[in-house]
Amino acid sequence: MLRFFNVNSILLQSTIYIKMTEAIERIFISKDWVTIVLMIILTLLILNRVKFSERFYKLQYVLLNNSYINSYAKASPLIFNAFNIIFFVVTILTVSFILFIALNLYFPERIFYDFIFFLKTLFFVGVFTVLRIILGYLLGSLFEREKEQRYFSFLKISYLGNFSLMTIPLIAVDLYTESTFYTHFLLVFSLVLFLYYYVLILKNNQSLISRNSFYFILYICTLEIAPFLIIFKALIV
Repeated sequence: MLRFFNVNSILLQSTIYIKMTEAIERIFISKDWVTIVLMIILTLLILNRVKFSERFYKLQYVLLNNSYINSYAKASPLIFNAFNIIFFVVTILTVSFILFIALNLYFPERIFYDFIFFLKTLFFVGVFTVLRIILGYLLGSLFEREKEQRYFSFLKISYLGNFSLMTIPLIAVDLYTESTFYTHFLLVFSLVLFLYYYVLILKNNQSLISRNSFYFILYICTLEIAPFLIIFKALIV
């Protein structure tokens, strides 16, 4: 009788373990994790909206006018403040989602549409973003362009924050639909928008860039183009 009870107890424990394992696997394989990550992004945006309402409002219209840039370009600290740090996290999550979607679209035979691969993408994007910031400051110090480096970093953070605000709703729709056409639209829109930010930087800072043309070209090649190529190569290998 005791032996029979022990066998039943073992079977019950095994069943519970299997059910828990299946539940965890469903979370990782299904899109439940997408909802969780999107909720994290939404929470961070609401936090920024509540704490910095005027700045948040101006950032939304950074494509239409220079009010945001003119108002906060001389703020102190310029880069490492609560508003920018929150948007820094949001931007990393947003770019990771876009890269994740693109890789799943163009390399479906090599990429798994699950949380583990998203974490891998997030890790690479996060690490390379931090390294870009460090290298940017090192280049600025090496060429004695610290002030210009901080200003360009501020512009990038500002435009990427706006980029996140404009693309997150589209990303959310794409992640819950199965439309290849819509995915292509999202990727093309993101690319065009991303390139347009650089056009704005060039257009609005012609004199500054012309005085530092060599540094600017080196900066673009080293910290803008190369990291994306490295991330792309690392993720599909």
